[in-house]
Amino acid sequence: MKKLILLRHAKSSWDDPGLDDHDRVLNRRGKAAVPVIGGWLSSRRHIPDLVLCSSAVRTRQTIDGLRKAIAGIPAPIIEADLYHASPERMLERLRALPRTCSTVMLVGHQPGIGSLTRQLADGTETRRCRRAFEHFPTAAAAVLELTADDWRNLHYGSARFTDFAKPKELMDA
Repeated sequence: MKKLILLRHAKSSWDDPGLDDHDRVLNRRGKAAVPVIGGWLSSRRHIPDLVLCSSAVRTRQTIDGLRKAIAGIPAPIIEADLYHASPERMLERLRALPRTCSTVMLVGHQPGIGSLTRQLADGTETRRCRRAFEHFPTAAAAVLELTADDWRNLHYGSARFTDFAKPKELMDA
């Protein structure tokens, strides 16, 4: 069975209004959220063997922080096409993955990550997971299990949405 982890980047800074969106860095809250979501991913054994990451500074900082928090996460494949990618573009990229990849993490942006989660879900998700359809906050992670044994067979409605976490809730717990 294949597993897909869709992760939205952690909270970024708006302190420099002249900075290009692509170059925004994580703020203090974002930096604090990364090890929290990392701990959750690790405790639930959601460890990717391949990471795809948008080229934005904030997504790269998010995955760099996760790699410090969780042993065994591989170096990400940074792709400019994933910066604010549409669900269709992300799906196309996922379909191109080698069959040998078992658990893949894609680190990206809203609204694409939330939309892709909703479109891939087969409708059997729990109430806890369904919350992602209403609001997919920064540093939140959605975990989907694919019914397909080959990434080429991934399509909308073909994945069980099995797990979801928001760092704020984990910090408040």
